[in-house]
Amino acid sequence: MNTTESKKNDDDAIESRAGVLSIRICAVMLVLYALYYARSLVIPVATAIVLYLTLRPIVRHAKRIGVPAPVGAIGIIAGMLLTLGLATYVVLEPAKETIAEAPKHLSVAKSKLAFITDRLKDVDEATEELAESEEVAAGEAASEKPVPVEIKQPTWTSGWSYLSGTGNVVSFLTICIALLYFLLATGDDLLRSVMRSLPDFSSRRKLVEVIENVQEGLGSYLAQVSAINAGLGVCVGIVMWTLGMPSPIMWAVMAFAFNFIPIVGAIAGAIIIFFVALLNFEPTYYAFVVTLSFMTLTSLEGQFITPAILGRSMSMSPVLVFLSIVIWGWMWGIMGVFLSVPILIAARMACEGYDELRPLAMILGAEIPEPDAPKPNTENETSASTADSEKRHVPHENVPSTHSPIPQSISQ
Repeated sequence: MNTTESKKNDDDAIESRAGVLSIRICAVMLVLYALYYARSLVIPVATAIVLYLTLRPIVRHAKRIGVPAPVGAIGIIAGMLLTLGLATYVVLEPAKETIAEAPKHLSVAKSKLAFITDRLKDVDEATEELAESEEVAAGEAASEKPVPVEIKQPTWTSGWSYLSGTGNVVSFLTICIALLYFLLATGDDLLRSVMRSLPDFSSRRKLVEVIENVQEGLGSYLAQVSAINAGLGVCVGIVMWTLGMPSPIMWAVMAFAFNFIPIVGAIAGAIIIFFVALLNFEPTYYAFVVTLSFMTLTSLEGQFITPAILGRSMSMSPVLVFLSIVIWGWMWGIMGVFLSVPILIAARMACEGYDELRPLAMILGAEIPEPDAPKPNTENETSASTADSEKRHVPHENVPSTHSPIPQSISQ
């Protein structure tokens, strides 16, 4: 009877856990769908929050030296807009010329890559013949089948349309800049209001620790990665100028921007440089030389320089980084690609602050806490243990009895 009851209890516990897990999965899916559906609003908000957590230490440092938070916020945003405008001005004209001349040189690129395209063409013809034979064989069966219903899934190209129109860019910049200003100017007041709403002091302290953790980790990561990418951009510009590539400043800026996207950014930059070099230089092998030079610089940066500067504390699994890039890029397009790694870092830092989420933080790359080593016994601890052992050997008649009667005054 007891065995049957215990088995039933185990089954009920398993069913309860499965129900809780399914509810959590459904909740996560609903949140992801909401983030995709409302991406036109969520993307600028997420960008502003990431920038706020990164730039908040600058505003706080300015307040210590007497600069009001609104003034510091205006100065930071003005500096960002000036830098972005200058970079756009430097890169825009050469990029427009390169894009405008690309269709003219398409036939040249095809002729230079004929040794590859001819083999691919043969494979395509064989595939088409096989597909035609299958269509003929399954023609009658296909006519009897019901018309299939096609469900369109969000694609990467849909994310490009978000930033393709002038109106979308203006709305993105307006929401992002306005929200960033208010967060930098009055974000601390909002945090205080949130903390007042929490029930006890421990939860307030935990929230402050988590926010400080996320801010420190995200700010440190982006600052160090920006410095590394700037150095890589300078090296790429010098190498492209040495090899005779047109507009070396454009390639330097491209390397700086693309390197914020681990793995994918270097591959995309190498493909672009390869085709531009193929169009601008007569020998075909020289395009491979230029591309190999670019990939050598990015490989040295990714394999040696970045791990040495960031250290093991900020190391992340390439698998998780790639999955984060794919998922957020699929949901939010190009801006999701740029925000994928900061979101991953912020999630890891936030999970480290709560014991319940620490296993998830370890999966995301957090270090496993080492158990405390046993402390060696000092002389005081040795003498104390000796005294305790002597007390244990005291004769029984000298030890006060624990069952002595309660005094009458207390009992009364």
